[in-house]
Amino acid sequence: MANPVSMRVQILLLGALVGIAAAVWIAMRPAGDAVTGSSGNANQKLQKSGEKKPGRDVPVIVVEVGQVKNDEIVAAVGTARARRSVTVQAETDGEIVAFGPRAGAAVKKGDSIVRLDDTKARLAVEIATRRLEEVSRLHDRSKFLQQSSVNSSAKVQDSKTVVERTSLELQQAREALLDLNIKAPFDGVIGIPKVEVGDRVTTATAIVSLDMRSEILVEFEVAEKFLARIAAGDAVAAVTPSHSGRTFSGRIENIDSRIDPASRTVAVRAVIPNDHDLLRPGMSFAVELVLPGEMYPAVPELSLQWRKGESYVWVARDGRVIKTLVRTVKRLNSIILVDADLKPGQLVVVEGVQRLRHGRAVSYTRPKPEAKPATVPETRRMDPAKDNNVDKG
Repeated sequence: MANPVSMRVQILLLGALVGIAAAVWIAMRPAGDAVTGSSGNANQKLQKSGEKKPGRDVPVIVVEVGQVKNDEIVAAVGTARARRSVTVQAETDGEIVAFGPRAGAAVKKGDSIVRLDDTKARLAVEIATRRLEEVSRLHDRSKFLQQSSVNSSAKVQDSKTVVERTSLELQQAREALLDLNIKAPFDGVIGIPKVEVGDRVTTATAIVSLDMRSEILVEFEVAEKFLARIAAGDAVAAVTPSHSGRTFSGRIENIDSRIDPASRTVAVRAVIPNDHDLLRPGMSFAVELVLPGEMYPAVPELSLQWRKGESYVWVARDGRVIKTLVRTVKRLNSIILVDADLKPGQLVVVEGVQRLRHGRAVSYTRPKPEAKPATVPETRRMDPAKDNNVDKG
C-alpha cells in the first residue's frame, strides 16, 4: 500500500506545475484576445468606420504660412554737398575794406559780400566821364563847321569815332568799379572768411565760401547688377552720425551714364530736402535704397527640414501631414522665404517633426491670429515713416 504522505506531496507538485503552465499560457496570449465582450466589439466598430484609435495621433505644434515681399536693400555710403557751392574770389587785385554779412548769414542773389578799395576806380570813372564830355563838344563843333563848309566830312567822322571810343572807356571804368564790390551769385549761406579786412587779395585768393543748402546732394555707388532696377525718382533713406536716430528721406535725382569698369558700379546722386537747415555739405551719409521684389511664402526657420539633399516642410491638412518640397529664397531673422506650392494661411509643423512621415495622422490646435510667427517686420531697416524723420521730402 502506497504511503499517503508521498501521494499528497505528488498531488501538490502536480497542482503547482499546472498553475505555472496556466500562467505561462495566459502571458503568451495576444493582447487583442485578452479583451473580450463590449471592448472588443468597440474596437471592431472603430476599425470598420475607418477612424483612428485613440492615442495614435502624433501631437505637433503648427503655425500659419505668411507672405512677404522679397525686397532687396541696397546700402551705400556717400558724401553730401550743397545744391550749389562756390568759393568767392575777386575779379581784380585790391585791398579789402569791408565785409557784408557775417559768417553763417543767409544772403540773396545780388547782395554785397565783400568790398575792395575803389578809390582809384572811382577816379578813373570820373576822368572817363569828363573826357567823354570834352570829345562830345568837339564832335558837335565839327558838325557845325561842316554845315558852314569849313570842315570836311572826314573830320566829322574822326570826331565821332573819338566819342565812341571814349564812351567805351567810360563803360570799362564803370565795370572795373563794379568788380570791386563782390556780390552773391545766388541765394545761399556765407561761410567763415579766409581773409580779413585790410588784406590785399588777388584773383587767385579764396575769400569766402557760399553754399545753397536748401537741398543736399548725396552721391554714392550702386553695384552694376542693380542698375536695371533703379530709376530717377526712387525713394531713398539716409542717416548721418551728426543726427543719430533720425532718418532723412529723399529721392534719386540722377544716375550716371556709364559704369565704372574698375569697380563695376554706377554713380547715383540723391537729393535730400534740408528745410530745417540741419544738414551740411561734407557730411557722411549711410544711404539705403529699397528695390521692390516678388511676394513669397514665409515659414518659420524651425519648420524647414533637410534630408538627402532636399529641403521640405510638413504641411498639416485634414488631420494629416504632407511632405512639401521647398526652395530657400532668403532668410529674414527667424523667417525664411521659400519658393514652394504653399498658400498663405496653410499650416506647417514647427515642433514634433521627428516622428512624422508622409500621411501620418497628427493632432494640433490652430494658432491664434494674433500670434503668427511667420510675420516679419518691415524689410526696410530705415523707415522714414516710423523713425524720427525730420524732412519728409
